[in-house]
Amino acid sequence: MSNEVKIGILAVVTLALSLWGYKFIMGRNALASSNLFYVEYKNVEGLQKATPVRISGYDVGVVANLYLKLDDPERKVVVVLDLRKGIQIPKDTKATIVATGFMGGKAIVLEYDRPCTGDDCAKSGDYLRGETKGMLASMLSTDNAQAYVDIVKSGLQEVIDTLNRELLSEGSSSPIALTFKDLQKTMANLESGTAQLDGLLQRSSGNIERTLQDMSILTSTLRASNDKIKGILANADKISADLAAAELKQTVLDVKQTITSLNSTIGTAETTLQGVSATLNRINQGEGTLGKLLQDDELYTELKMMSSNIDSLVTDFQGRPYRYMPLKSRRKVQKYDRQDAKEKPQTAASN
Repeated sequence: MSNEVKIGILAVVTLALSLWGYKFIMGRNALASSNLFYVEYKNVEGLQKATPVRISGYDVGVVANLYLKLDDPERKVVVVLDLRKGIQIPKDTKATIVATGFMGGKAIVLEYDRPCTGDDCAKSGDYLRGETKGMLASMLSTDNAQAYVDIVKSGLQEVIDTLNRELLSEGSSSPIALTFKDLQKTMANLESGTAQLDGLLQRSSGNIERTLQDMSILTSTLRASNDKIKGILANADKISADLAAAELKQTVLDVKQTITSLNSTIGTAETTLQGVSATLNRINQGEGTLGKLLQDDELYTELKMMSSNIDSLVTDFQGRPYRYMPLKSRRKVQKYDRQDAKEKPQTAASN
């Protein structure tokens, strides 16, 4: 056998195994024969290929395919059921989509009343009736659901009876019962107050009617005096305008006087500044004592020398005041000078 033949056989086997594996993954056994049935649904949410098809909880097939009828006004979905060979179902079998758990799993359950024989059985390619059940209906049968409803109803009735007895009975001391009692008293008081108010209105109807008539007369009088009222308002408006104009004139006069005073003050300040400027110019030119002091260096030197002499005189007066005391002879002064001359070298040596 040549290599080309071997490669061809291997390719055919590989293709066959791939096809069989794909169908096996999709829930169909390519080696076993089966029957196809069709079901129409309005909604197949959660249903997909390989969804199990069951009878009494036993898997008898899978969903082979789903497709939408585009030409159908109701937009129904056709589901193709692939049942194993040998599974016989009646023609009136109902294919119901049910929930298999709270996580969203789906399955199709085939329901019928009695087994079929011969011509009563559906043939491959036939359409079956479709139906969809919700999660609660899928988990519970009709009898179980009714039993649960009865239990819940009985429990709720007991709870309501207990609440009525504990909270709303006459002898109950619960806050809710006391609140209802207070509310009843409040309603009674409100009804009594409403009755009294109604009686008061009935007794006072004549006074109220006369008051309304007086109000009507007053309104008519005001309407008749409308022109006079307008004239009074116009006069008041004119008086207000005249007062405002008079106040504005006085304000303008005050402003003018203030501006005149300010101009006079500015003129005085300007004259003063001119005098100061002239004085500074004379000082800069060396006129006057202050100008000579600032401009004449020789005068400055003499003043500095005089200040130094004054400092020396004050220092000598503080150190030897006896020389400046009156009635002192020349001899005594010379004596004190000799003593000072002796004390100076000693003082310098000690330092």
